[in-house]
Amino acid sequence: MKREDFKHSVPVQMRFSDVDGFGHVNNGVYNDYYDIGRMYYMRDVLGWLPGDSQRDNQLVVVNTKIDFIGQILLGQPIEVLTRVVSLGNKSLKMTQWVIEQGAEEPLSVCESVMAGFQRSTGTSFVLPDEWREAINGFEK
Repeated sequence: MKREDFKHSVPVQMRFSDVDGFGHVNNGVYNDYYDIGRMYYMRDVLGWLPGDSQRDNQLVVVNTKIDFIGQILLGQPIEVLTRVVSLGNKSLKMTQWVIEQGAEEPLSVCESVMAGFQRSTGTSFVLPDEWREAINGFEK
């Protein structure tokens, strides 16, 4: 996968509390960065933010795997690239990179699965055609 394979990008504002005493971003914080990428992907592609209490149908993270490739230092300008790589019946798979702005290689890679979740019933559901069309239209 190459940088140009990603159509969605969001810059991340690093906080002082994100780093350890050596000025490295703590590994636990990467999840927060990937959440930011997922949140803005859904806003920009599907037109809604996850966690909106007015929405009954949501997408929730059900699995993540993160590879740490390079260090991120305090003040380093970074962004999260997000791409949906496959759509299943009730779930989708995303690949995301944390990357230095302007760079070509990731500092970290995340693979995640998100599933449709209906708040009112506490059950999964088949992803709606309108979501599929929006994602496919954006990714192609």
